Order: sequence, then structure tokens, then C-alpha cells
Amino acid sequence: MPGTLKVKIVAARDLPVMDRSTDLTDAFVEIKMGTELQKTEVFKRSLYPQWNSDWFKFEVEDEVLQDEPLELRVLDHDTYSAHDAIGKVYIDLNPLLVKESPSVISGWFPVYDTMHGIRGDLNVIVKIDLFSDFNKFRQSSCGIQFFCTAEVPAGYRLQYVHGFVEELVVNDDPEYQWIDKIRTPRSSNEARQRLFSKMSGQLTRKIGLKVLEMGGGAVIGFKQCFDLEGESGIVIRGIGTAVTLAKARDPPVSPLGMSPLKDSPVPEESNAPSSPQSKNELSSTSPMKMNGTGTRHSSGSDASTPPKGNFLDCSSGSGSGKNFPKICSQQINIELMEFPLFTMTSFPPGFILHLGGVVAARSVKLLDKIHNPEEPETRDAWWNEIRTEIRSHTRAMGCHAVIGYSEETSICDDIILLSAMGTAAKVNLNLDQYQSTRLAPPQVVNTGDRSNMSAERDQSKKLYVDVNLANQVSHRLGLDESSPRYNCALCHIPYKPSSSPFPINLTQCACCRRRYVPDLLFTTINRPPEIHTVGHGAFIQARVCRPKGDGKTEVNAKEISDILPFMEYELHNQLVVKLKIRSMNCLFGLKMQFVVGESMLIGIATGTGVFLSPLPAPPVPRLVGQVTSEEENVELQELQLQIQEKLQRHKDLYNLNSVEISNQNLTSGVQTDDSDDDTSDLDLSAGNKDTFILEVDDTKDNSVKAMLSDVLQPPGMYVCNTDTYPGLTSQNLASNLQMFTQVFRRTVDNLQGLNKDFSEFFDSVFRRLFFKLRRMIPCCLCNVSFAVGAPEENQIEIVVTGICVRVDDSTSQNNSLTDNPMPMHGLETPMTGASSKSLLKPVSNVVGASGENVDEMMFPMEEVTEGSGASANKAARLKVVSNSRNTSQVFSRTFHGIEVTPLAYVPGARIERYIGSYNFFFIRETSSVKEVGGVCGFMQKFITEVLAIVRAHVSSLGGNALVAYNMTQCVLLSNEHKNQSQCLINVCGDAVFASREGEITAVVPDLIHSRKPSDSPSFAT
Repeated sequence: MPGTLKVKIVAARDLPVMDRSTDLTDAFVEIKMGTELQKTEVFKRSLYPQWNSDWFKFEVEDEVLQDEPLELRVLDHDTYSAHDAIGKVYIDLNPLLVKESPSVISGWFPVYDTMHGIRGDLNVIVKIDLFSDFNKFRQSSCGIQFFCTAEVPAGYRLQYVHGFVEELVVNDDPEYQWIDKIRTPRSSNEARQRLFSKMSGQLTRKIGLKVLEMGGGAVIGFKQCFDLEGESGIVIRGIGTAVTLAKARDPPVSPLGMSPLKDSPVPEESNAPSSPQSKNELSSTSPMKMNGTGTRHSSGSDASTPPKGNFLDCSSGSGSGKNFPKICSQQINIELMEFPLFTMTSFPPGFILHLGGVVAARSVKLLDKIHNPEEPETRDAWWNEIRTEIRSHTRAMGCHAVIGYSEETSICDDIILLSAMGTAAKVNLNLDQYQSTRLAPPQVVNTGDRSNMSAERDQSKKLYVDVNLANQVSHRLGLDESSPRYNCALCHIPYKPSSSPFPINLTQCACCRRRYVPDLLFTTINRPPEIHTVGHGAFIQARVCRPKGDGKTEVNAKEISDILPFMEYELHNQLVVKLKIRSMNCLFGLKMQFVVGESMLIGIATGTGVFLSPLPAPPVPRLVGQVTSEEENVELQELQLQIQEKLQRHKDLYNLNSVEISNQNLTSGVQTDDSDDDTSDLDLSAGNKDTFILEVDDTKDNSVKAMLSDVLQPPGMYVCNTDTYPGLTSQNLASNLQMFTQVFRRTVDNLQGLNKDFSEFFDSVFRRLFFKLRRMIPCCLCNVSFAVGAPEENQIEIVVTGICVRVDDSTSQNNSLTDNPMPMHGLETPMTGASSKSLLKPVSNVVGASGENVDEMMFPMEEVTEGSGASANKAARLKVVSNSRNTSQVFSRTFHGIEVTPLAYVPGARIERYIGSYNFFFIRETSSVKEVGGVCGFMQKFITEVLAIVRAHVSSLGGNALVAYNMTQCVLLSNEHKNQSQCLINVCGDAVFASREGEITAVVPDLIHSRKPSDSPSFAT
């Protein structure tokens, strides 16, 4: 599908002064596409040049349009010397190659320089004219949509799930080439940034080809990561779930972005690529890779393994190129999938049948053992080993699929740690999309109707879900009739109790009393709407940091392999204890990260704890230890008393005081029907089920004390690492308040007390975060993500990202956490009463006379300067806010600027259409760290520039929001002695157009480059 690329350079503004004699600039622009280069005329002596050039045309193939970004380079013309570089603009053309995509890219783009940052703006118009190409051997995948959103996009309907797709691309790192020793830092950074953009385009094109082979038209949950392997090169990996989507008429208003399917939806059209089809030909496809010279094998066993299923070919020729397949017309059997892995974290109701639990696999490899670093086969084999192990663990649990699947790496010198995890589950790929998929409202079941219930059970011989407990709790919490009917079957174990794959405590379901459920459930997905929860959720985090020796490569790798299982066990043990101390029995959104440093190993696990109605109430933790004296016995009793007090405080905080009462009422008078259950070989009555034993070495054991000293959020603030907070409805989440990105770094001096210092470091991060966001109360911190690194010896780096969403307290007064206020540990409790309602509000933007967005900082990023003048100004500003704003109308319903959120939805708004998926890679370097405010100021300015560039690209496509924003890579290298610092950041997301109900959406282009209150870049040491 060849095409014509047309580019028009309109103007530029705010260019830097390049000629000191005139304080002006002689600017011109170089337009480069692939190997072809064209130039504009030189606009003499102006910082605001107006070119209004003719259309620059490039005749290129569509695979070049996918691989190569459009490169615009702004330079200052010099007659007798080399032209001075001002900056560059990279434009990804893939959003224009998708069906229903915008026809033009137009807007002001920041001119970015890797040494000086943003240096003005460039106004560009880009158009593409594609021609139909019926070549079945073409190497492009135009028409495939990529979604970073890990759920069915809003306004779409899931037709078919084709399976797991992956690809990786390898190339040499320009940073380690011999020419890098003689070229300038700017040239080296630009060569690296250009390579990253090109590799990203190649990756998406190759994954798109695999999706076409399967008969799909989109990739959901697309994740792209860079592995900087040093001298071995750069590896870019991509994984996702290949699906076929269809547009659904009249998509429901869903502030949570769940995109529930309508009753008997009539598809308007599929998002599959427009290509010649044969209507009479049906096929079943398989995600197995196909042989061809255009794309390498992703698995070392592909050449010798016969394909599973049939592929659609346009002809029976024996050409070596990629055949262009037809659209898949039926759902593939999951048993035919080589790797039944799904990167989605939220699913339509009825898709998940049973949840088994978390499965994980890790492997330590040596980079110097790769025979040919430029070939990807060795790395493919490594990842196939990991995926095969995940698949075997899943089948051992009686499941056939892995949902919420993710992959990560950690590299230190020549050692690479590969990790993969997900949730084993049974799924229904043949979900009838034409039936009513929105769950019916709950019906109250009276306790006196037990006989009728038994008769219905005997007659139907099907699983009957007793929602008595769920209905009682729903009425007690004030849920309306639009609430979904809850299905406890998702919590039932997918295997027979007699053939349990490992020792586990099983109890009968507290709802239906017919099936068995585990005492705890860990998952890597968001909470399904069919599962009923009681009370509110809690952010739970486990941390482990251990020193390691400085041995040789193989010895070091063996040491890491030996320590990893114990670290994972300790993380799991901390999660279990913290769950039980909070009276909870389930963990959603579990994310684990292991980092290999030069002198330490780091492991963190985060999740959102909830109490599930079908699972039993967690027992009371009880301490057991060897006591040698009466004094130790007293200390042990005091520690046990602290646990009891902490347990009660958590029940009050998360509204879980009714858990024991509800379970006791349910168990009385309930008849168990085990006619459909297999005979269990397990003795479920063995052991004491009323207590949970915590073994301590002595009374000075710091492990239990550390679990009791977690920093709690202030009253009125909710925290979770999932897209939605358990216990809050969609009506509670009103609008975005502030997106935050903070980087913390600390040097560890004492390796003996490493674990304790590591936990204290995290506690200080939480205290700073809660303190800075205290004015937003009532609010909810959603999708709080932690990324840990060990960039240098004895250094720990933490990157925290998330979004602060305003909670409408008018609809959540009955369920607010402030009903039982608790003072924070080590933090000042926010003001309460009428004064707090007027003061604890976000500060709005102030638009200056020039039309630019004058940002008022809601708090200092690094240090709070106490002074009479600053205090007076702050008080005056807060006074103005309190007098001019109403609690129920904090934000206007009209979009001003571009919303950036890590959530899959825009709170309080509806996504009208998806415009394109973006993946940016930025490099920033400076040789004057002290002059820009130190490393803190350097990072804050860089992150602000990144968000400004992201907003410009979203606005150029006609969008007003970027959802599923994720900072996948943040590598900071600094040498304060040489006054130098370098940072690499990789961000991604989906550009969308959203509108609020009943209001007209307006985009203000002049504000897109200014930092909004929704940005909060910060760096702290």
C-alpha cells in the first residue's frame, strides 16, 4: 500500500536567540522521511518565522511509514560555518494509518533539544494519501489498532479473542559504538533517540503482521519495554492480546471506562483492516507464528512444531512472504493456543469463570553467553522458557488461561533477570456478545424461602448462587437497584478439592454453600464487577531488600538464583500478614518487581486488599514464640495487644466491623448440597481455623513491628493501585485533580540494616506524598504505581506515579472513611470541621493576559519555605479559592487543555473515540546540573517538558485526553562532581476524545504546552 506523505511548515514561535549580534535567528527547517531530505527557505532575523511553505511530498511505502517517524529539524543558518541546531520534532505517523483515524495532523509541536530541552514551537500540517495494495506478500500491517488500555475500549464490543502476540527487536546501542567517542553528546543522544523511534515502529509493524495472520484487527493491553543491555545492544519487547473488535451503537455512559456491552448490540462495523476478503470462506485461526522471511520466528520451536489450527491464505502459492489473511469469522478454541496468555486486566461480565490464583516464573541469565548479540533467537528462547513454565503452573491449578499477564526484566552488568506473572483462570472465549451482558439488579432473598430454594436446586441441578449476604450488605451500604448481581462462582476453586496442587485451606463458599473457596485469593487483575466486596479497599505493599556479594559473573548469577525464592516467600508472607491484620481476604492488582543491583537485591509487591463475601473471614493473628523470661512474656503480650488494637482500628477505617456478624448469620440454618461436588480427600476440619499463627524469634523481632507501623493515609483520602477503588461507585469519582510523578533517590550507608532502612525509605515516600496531596481531600489516589531501581552502588531509586481523583463527598457521606477518623503515624492530621471543607481544596489555574497558563503550585516540590511573606501569600490565595468555589463544582465541565491520566477512563467523562496509541522516548542531558537547581530541578523540568510534548501530539490529532498513561522507563544517571546528568524516559498512552455529559467540549490549543494542576513532577533525595 504505497502512499504519499505531504508536509507543510507553517510557522514557528519563541525560538531562542542564535545570533548574538542581532539577538535574532535565521531559521529554516529540514524535513526528513527515511533517506529523503527536503528543506524550507531561510527566514531571516526573526524569532517568530512565518514560512507558509508549499506542500513537501514524499513517495514512500507503507512499511516505511510505519517504521520511520517524520523528522523535522530546526536549524539556524550560518554562511561561513556549520548550521547551529535548535531542536527537533519527531511525529509518529501510525495514527494516520488506522481505519477511522484522523485525516490530518496539525498543530504546534515543541521543538526539543536533548541538551537544552524545549526551545520554541513549530506549526506543522501533515497528511497521508494511501493507495490500495492487493499484494499478498506485503510487509506492512496498516489498519491494526493498538491500545495501551488493558480492557475493552469504550464504545467497542469484543467479538473474538485470538490470543497472545509478542515480538522483540534487537539493535546496537549507539552509546557504545566507537564513533560515540568522537561525536558530540547531542549527536549521540539524537542518534539514540532516533533509533528508539525506529525500533518502536518496527516492533508494532511486526506485531501487526502476526495479528493479521490470526485474523484479528486490534491489540489490547499492548505493552512495550526497552532493555538496555549495554554492549550487548538494545532490545525492545512488545506483548499484547490480539482481538477483533466491533463498534457498538449507543455506547453507555461509563465514567469507569468499563465499556459494558449493551443488550443485543448491533455491530456497525468491525475494526479489522480493510482488505480484500472472501465472504464464503470461514476459518479458525491460531496464534502460532508463521514461517516467513519478512519476520523472524518468535519461538525456537516454531520450525519443528506443526502448526495448530488452520491459517487463512489468499492463495495456495509457496511464496516466502507474509500472506494477507481474511478476517476471522469464528472463535478459536483456547486449547489450540500455544500460550493462552492475556495482557488484559479488566474483562466483560461473564468472561471469567473461575479464578485460580497468581502464577509466576523467574530466570537469571548471562548476557555474555549470547553467541550472536545481534540475533534475537537466544532471547526468544529465554522468554519461551518462562512462558512455558507459566503455562505448566496454570494447568497444574486446573486452569487453561492466564489473565493480567505481564513481563519484566532487570539488568545489572552482564546479568539479566527475567520475570513473568499473571492470574491462572478459567475463561469463556465463546461469550455470547448478542445476549444481555449487563448484569441484572440483585433480588432480595428472604431467609424463610430456603425450602423453595432447595426445590429449585433439585429441579435444575445447576449452581444456585445465594446472594442473601450480598443483598443484606448492599442494602446496608445503600446500593441502588442498578448495582450488578454478584456471582460467587468466580471465587470457586477451578480444581477438585481432592486433587489440590499444593496444601491449601479450603472452606465452603459463604454465599452458595456448595462449592469450595480458598481462604485467601491473590490476583493481578482489577476487581471484576461480578464479585461482591464488603467495606473499602486498602493499599498494601510488601518490601524486601537484601545485600549480595560482589562475585564473578557466574557466581553472582548463582547467588541471585538462590536468594530469589526466599525473597519471594518473604514478600508473600508479608502480604498475607498485612491482609489479615486489615481483616481482608483478597488482593487485586498484584504487581511484583525484582531488581538486581551491584550490591543488593530488591523486591517489592503492591496490591489493593479487599474483603470478598464468598471467602471466609480472616482469623485473628496470634503471636507464638519462645519466651525465656517473664519480661519477654510481658513484651510478647503487649505486642499481641498492639495487633488486636491495630486490627480493630483497621476494621473501623475500612468499614469491616460487620464481617463477623454477617458470616455468623449466614452459617446458621444453611443446608449444604454436596451432590455435585466430588468427594474431597482433604480434612478441612484439621487445625484451628480461628487464629492465624505468627512465629517470632524473640520479642525484639522487627518483622512484625514493621508490619504494624505502615503509614496510613489521612482521613478522607483513598489509595489503591487499580483503576477503580473498591467501595466507591462511578458517581463518587468526579474529575481528575492532579497527576503526580515523583522520583526519590537515597544512598544506603549501612548494608547490615538494609531491610529496615529500605522500609523507612518507603514510609518517608508515603508521608511526603500524603502531605503534598492533603489539600485535595476528599480524594482518591488511583493507579498508584511504584518502580524501584538500583542505578549505582548503594543507591536506591523510587519512581511513583498515579492520579488524584476528586471524590464527590455529597454522594459518599455514608460510606466515607472519615466516619472513623484516625490520626496518621508521623503526619499531621488535616483540619476537620467547616474550616477544613473550605481550605482543603485544589488551587485552580490562572490564565494570564497573554493567554498562557500561569501555573500556581499547590505545594513546593522539594522544600517548604516558612516565612511571613510566603505564609501571607498562601493564606490570601486560599481565601480567594474558598470564597469563589463550591464543593460540588470544583472543576468546570469543559476541558481546558489536555487531560493526562494513567487510568483507562476519564473520571466524570465519556470517551467518544480513540484516536491513536503513542509511545515516546526522550533523552535529556545537561552539563550544568547546579545551574538548573540540582538533580531535583533537572528532573522536574524534564518531566514537565515530556508532558508538554505529549499534550502537543494529542492535540494535533484532535484529542483532548491521554488515557492509560504509563512511564515504562526512567533511567537517571548523574555525576554531581562533574556537574553532569542524563535521563532517559519512555512513556506511552492512548489519545482519545472525551466529553462530559450534557456539555460541549472545547480544546484550548494555547494551553496545551503549559503544565496543568494535573501534573506534579517532582524529585527528592
